[in-house]
Amino acid sequence: MSSGLDWHGNLELDDGYVKYSWDKASFHPVTVLDSRGRFVLGPMLTHDLGHSLLGHNLFLRLTGQFVAWAREVPGGQHYQINADDVYVQVGHQGLWDFMVGRFLTWRVFRKGLGFDLYTLEDTGARTTTDYTDQNGFFPHVYEVNYIFMRDPAITPAGRAALHIYPTPWSGIEIVGTYGHLEGSQDVLGGRAAAGMKLKYFSLLAGAEYQRVWADQQQLTLDSTACDRCGSERQYGAGGSAAVTPLPQIEIAFSLGYGRDRTWRVITDDYDTRRTLSWGGYLQIDVLSFAVNRSLLVGSGFFRTEYRINGADNEYDRQDQLAAYVAYPLGFNNAVVKLVFSEATGYQESLVPGNTTTLNARMYSVRLRFAYYY
Repeated sequence: MSSGLDWHGNLELDDGYVKYSWDKASFHPVTVLDSRGRFVLGPMLTHDLGHSLLGHNLFLRLTGQFVAWAREVPGGQHYQINADDVYVQVGHQGLWDFMVGRFLTWRVFRKGLGFDLYTLEDTGARTTTDYTDQNGFFPHVYEVNYIFMRDPAITPAGRAALHIYPTPWSGIEIVGTYGHLEGSQDVLGGRAAAGMKLKYFSLLAGAEYQRVWADQQQLTLDSTACDRCGSERQYGAGGSAAVTPLPQIEIAFSLGYGRDRTWRVITDDYDTRRTLSWGGYLQIDVLSFAVNRSLLVGSGFFRTEYRINGADNEYDRQDQLAAYVAYPLGFNNAVVKLVFSEATGYQESLVPGNTTTLNARMYSVRLRFAYYY
């Protein structure tokens, strides 16, 4: 038996320019010189537990990663430092493993290199002129992500995941999520994902369901106990397929559909939210055709449609387009990347007796340096 300690993490720095505009005279265009990024560092302790009866290597792995953001929290007076992955994992190497803690689940909706998380093109067009409003965006792509991202560290939901690898080219993930969220709510849910990767073709698919409810019983206007008031049910499914006719060319298409039903506090009626996202990308390694280096050129497009049906009806649509050039530096997956993007948003609010519309547009350019270790 033996133990080993490694350090893992990454550095991602983004500097960009973005312009937001709207079709309302009272909404003046907003231009921002945007700078952001994150630094992740954490120890990874791996302990070799020896061989099992099946002849596979048993292992125990623990990690706790810290995140430092390059930009202060909007409206805050301090830099945001929180946690990324924090988990314990045990399993047979290459056969199965089980992990508990805080972590990302498997991604099944592929968007290519043009839509990095937390970036200008990922969030897209805005519904408000307030640049510090973290909720003032048109609908985000649904990528089977009710149980995908890590929950905020201040109110984390726990997770447990079982990974099974039936063959060297396939894998299955089964995840359960549970815990107490911000706003005095409990959450319980599950997610399943599977993937296969062959020489010229790969496929990813997933589905999820979770229920959120108030930790105290709610009352309606007539003081009747209401068990479902303030609760929420979210579920959806999606996936992606990619083909690589040549090692230098990748073409992918993704599709996701999610539903969210929320019961109002006091009135015991509900709103239903539906999100449909689809799109794809093409990526070509133009330099590797001639020399033993890479220069990735690609473009992707995604459309997201969002509908609310209930006391108030609303329809939102966002189209997001990105084109990029990425140069891998040849060590530790380090890369320098330039991304150009455009997003258009349309919103139609059908409040009884008052219908309003909003058209919005976003242009941006972003330069990223990323280093992974």
